[in-house]
Amino acid sequence: MWLLRPPGTGFFDKDQRCAVEALFDAVLPGGPRRPGAADAGAAEYIDRLLAMGPETHPEIPSWRLAYPVLLAALDTAARRAHGGRGVAELDRAEATALLLGLAAGTLPDWPGAALAQPAAFALLRAHCIEGCFGDPRWGGNREAVIWRWYGYLTPAEPFTRPTTATADRPGESQ
Repeated sequence: MWLLRPPGTGFFDKDQRCAVEALFDAVLPGGPRRPGAADAGAAEYIDRLLAMGPETHPEIPSWRLAYPVLLAALDTAARRAHGGRGVAELDRAEATALLLGLAAGTLPDWPGAALAQPAAFALLRAHCIEGCFGDPRWGGNREAVIWRWYGYLTPAEPFTRPTTATADRPGESQ
């Protein structure tokens, strides 16, 4: 059987990791009766993946270059639009609005030479989805929470947010 050897550390610094968590939560929000990106540990997935080398995936070097630029540009856009608050400080509705601007390519002062806005959004969304629905061995889909909720491999299980999980973010609807 193939076994994944995860890296000893992640790729992101603390602020970048918090920003990725907030963005992924806006891409795939959870609720009291459904798991989301935070419940699945999707940010952990991309943090671990980027800490691996190109032998794991040939696009990792380009993602390593893209993410710091992408996160810094989103943080700048968030601070301008939300009175100095960065991405990690936004509620879900504000983070969603930021991502909608990114997907539409309408965020001002974007470092376009690094990564076009729609492509940046596609990258974030794809990695969030991979982190939520992928094999838990890769660091996401913690304890196969989303697979179990959908009934993949086992009968579907109801989801109840654990009391130790992160509190619901403002702007969440059930």
